[in-house]
Amino acid sequence: MTFLWNEPAALRKDSAMKDVSIWSLVVLAMACCAWAAGCSSTESNSTTPAATESAASSASIDPRINAILETSCYSCHSTGGTAPWYAAVSPTYLASNSARHVLNFSDWQTYDAEKKAAELKSIAKSVSSGSMPPGDYTVLDHSARLSDADKQALLNWASQSTRP
Repeated sequence: MTFLWNEPAALRKDSAMKDVSIWSLVVLAMACCAWAAGCSSTESNSTTPAATESAASSASIDPRINAILETSCYSCHSTGGTAPWYAAVSPTYLASNSARHVLNFSDWQTYDAEKKAAELKSIAKSVSSGSMPPGDYTVLDHSARLSDADKQALLNWASQSTRP
């Protein structure tokens, strides 16, 4: 058994170059896989914009709130949501199927009052802490970012909607 430090310098250099080449190929392969995952989907998106708008509008009677939800939340928290190809490679979006199990605005009308109240509290907490929408997603999809005014509107909506 020989150790790298016992080998001549030329052999160490060749070995190190091979290691760099292998790691470069691994990183390149992972990047290609992430890109392919973002550009293709096993799900067909047959949802029309009207259907998406209809589902979003059922969350609130305020059209501004519905627009904010559709722009900043729907990609991950709606059955009909889709992200731009360049944002679909973010780790958060790749896990969005689990996000739909936590909160799915497409199912909002099926939630009872207790579940809606719990989700509104969760929305308020997530928006006020800045954890939603997630930073790794908004870095890629700038349109999903919430302005201070959008955050305040969502917080007002969530707090007013949880009152009896």
